[in-house]
Parts: sequence; structure tokens; C-alpha cells
Amino acid sequence: MAQIHGQIESLKKLKYELESCGIHRFKSIKEINDFLNNFQHEKEAIINTQKEILKNEIKDLNLRIKENQDICERTKSKTLIETEVIIDTIRINVDNLTAKVNKGFISKILYSFRLKKQKELLNYYSSNTPLIISKAIKNIQEKIENDENQLKYINENLELIINKRSLPEIQKLNNVKRSIEDLHPLIAGAVGESLVVKEIEKLPDDYILINDYNLRFGRPIYNRNKNDRIYSIQIDHLLISKSGVYILETKNWSKKSVESLDLRSPVEQITRTSYAMFIILNDSWDKLTEHHWGDKQIPIKNIIVMINEKPNADFKYVKVKSLRELNKYLTYFEPIFTENEVERIAKYLIKIQD
Repeated sequence: MAQIHGQIESLKKLKYELESCGIHRFKSIKEINDFLNNFQHEKEAIINTQKEILKNEIKDLNLRIKENQDICERTKSKTLIETEVIIDTIRINVDNLTAKVNKGFISKILYSFRLKKQKELLNYYSSNTPLIISKAIKNIQEKIENDENQLKYINENLELIINKRSLPEIQKLNNVKRSIEDLHPLIAGAVGESLVVKEIEKLPDDYILINDYNLRFGRPIYNRNKNDRIYSIQIDHLLISKSGVYILETKNWSKKSVESLDLRSPVEQITRTSYAMFIILNDSWDKLTEHHWGDKQIPIKNIIVMINEKPNADFKYVKVKSLRELNKYLTYFEPIFTENEVERIAKYLIKIQD
């Protein structure tokens, strides 16, 4: 299997853009595709979760109402018994005090006031037993009433409550989907570059792939072909093998895009990059090879890899290949480097990159 170094550029950009939107749930393109494929199911799962939560709330309310009704009935019985005991006790007191009052003038003076108070208490408890019981169960009845009102509201507004509770999570889900759709070009690029990496991984381990290769020049390279200066280069995939160095740019264009877009711009870009890479490598070729070359130079081949549709186009310094044609093309050329030289070139390029 080919040696792979670095992460593809579009995947790094995609991860950055998603995280800047507060989206951290995706670790791969597959997870993004799974999310899009299962979006409706995930949305329904949010609603079903809220339905289940509400179902449990209804169950809990019914259980709590029943428990409080039982408590209420027990409190009524207990309060009635306690009140009857108090009434019986007061009656005994009234009978005892009446007997004492009837014994004579002095006793009447001593016990009349107490007798009056006991009769007042007896009258209060006898006349207000329902009120006493009502006060004893007031708090628990309020709890029952609140729960019954809540239960009634839920049963009358089930769909409204479920939709309202589901809305925040569904809005988050919609925001994630919208962000992904806005990032479609980056995702398409990441998918395309990932497919190229997987294809190259099928090659032997004397192929070394560097993803997202970036290089800035402290002293710009003069491009005499275009009469301009090259200050930096960025390459989707830089492949080093025994047959040479390959610059690969990936385009995941649809058929419509292939028919409407022009390849001249990426061709010019890869040609410009290739020129700079040729200067960099061949200025250092004596350090990178095993000194049997004589006047030979390190060759660089340029490839635009088309993932979906391949246009009918030919360019002087750039080959346009479909993904299924890529490895056949890469393995077509005869070796010019030793395995040691391949390692040496790759290490040098990795060392000098940004």
C-alpha cells in the first residue's frame, strides 16, 4: 500500500468551516453523507423522543393524581376521627363541669366560665367538622387540581406541545443541514480528493503521496514562461515514485459543470506550480539522487483527475484522467529512481514545505 502523508486540503477547510458554525459532530465525509441520507429519520426521531417523554409525563401525572387522591381520602378519615375524638372529649368535659356548677353557688362561680368555653368549643367542632376536614386536605387538593389541569391541557394540546418541544432540536438539525448544503463545493472537493487518496493507496509502498502540499518562497521564483513571479504553490496531491514526481489536482465536477466550465484555469495553475516544483527539485537534484544521473533532470508530470465526468480535452503539459484511469497511467512509466531516491526526495519535500 502506498505511503500517505498529510490530510487533504478540502477536508481541513471543511472541518474548519463546520466548526466555525458550531458543528462538531462529523469526523468524516461518510458521517456527513449518512447525516444527509438519514436527515428525515433523525428529525422523526426527535419528535418520537418528545412523544415518549410526554407519554411518560402523562403516566406520571395520572399516578401522582391517584396517589394524592388516596392521601386525601386517608387525611379525611384521619381528620374526621380526630375531630370526633375531640368532640367526645369536650362533651365529657361539659358533663363534668355541668355537674360541678350544679353543686352550689361557689362551684357555679368557679366553673361557669370554663363550662361556657367548653360549650363554645363543642359547638365549633360539631358545626364545623366539614370545614376542619377541608382545611386539612386543602394543600393536597390543590396539588390534585394542578395536576388534573396539567393533564387536561396536555391531552387537549398533544401535537402542539410535541412540536413546540421538538422545535429547538429540529432547528439545530436544519441549521446543520443548511450549513452542509452551503458547503457543498467543499464537500464535493473533499469527496473527490478522498477518492483519489483511496485509489493511490492501492499502489505499492514505494509510492509516496503528500496531501495538501504547500510551499512559500522567501525569494520568489521567476517564471520566464509567463514573465511573472511565483511566491507560493499549493498542490492537492504530490506523488513521488520510481517513475518520477506527479502533481495531481482533483476536480469533482458534474457533467453539467464539465460542459459549462473551462479547464484552462486549472491547467494554467498546475503548469505554473509544476514549473516552480521543477526549479526546486532540480536545483537540489545532486543531494537527492545517488549521483549516477549525469546531466539528467528530475521529471515532473501533471495530472488533473476528474472524479465524475471527463472532458474531451488535451493539453500540452497536463494529462486529464478519470479516477479509474489514474493508477494505470501512474504505473505505465519505467522506473528512473531507486527506492532510496524516492524516500530521499519525499523526505526533502516534506522537510521544506510550510
